[in-house]
Amino acid sequence: MRSVLKSFILTAFCILPILAAQSNADMHIPRGARLFISPVEGGYDIYLAAAIINKKVPVVLVTDKSKADFELSSVTETERAGWAKMFFMGSNASAEQASIKIVNLKTDTIVYGYNVNKSKSVRGKQSSSEACAKHLKGKIESEDR
Repeated sequence: MRSVLKSFILTAFCILPILAAQSNADMHIPRGARLFISPVEGGYDIYLAAAIINKKVPVVLVTDKSKADFELSSVTETERAGWAKMFFMGSNASAEQASIKIVNLKTDTIVYGYNVNKSKSVRGKQSSSEACAKHLKGKIESEDR
């Protein structure tokens, strides 16, 4: 009985580090990874594509999901300034909220998620998409170190 327990404990200590390393590898987005951006009603996917290119995020955008390593999906919400805010305060800034999720298509693992809330966004969806791209770039570059 003791030898079975000892064998089990030894096996667990040998396998757990391997499983932990494997799960960390699943969470990695390498430079040059092929990224497919899922279409979003209202065209937010176009804002994200432009922001990823403008912020020089080190990924390759593809239009065919079958050729991608990762898939980015997103949701967005805009609350436009009301007439009173525009008239009395002279501001037409909107409130923008966006969330993105990136999934490794080979393992179905969610490798990245980010949420942004811009309460006074002068450039609307462009501001929130640029924040998403900036943080994605930071994640990829920090993993390279």
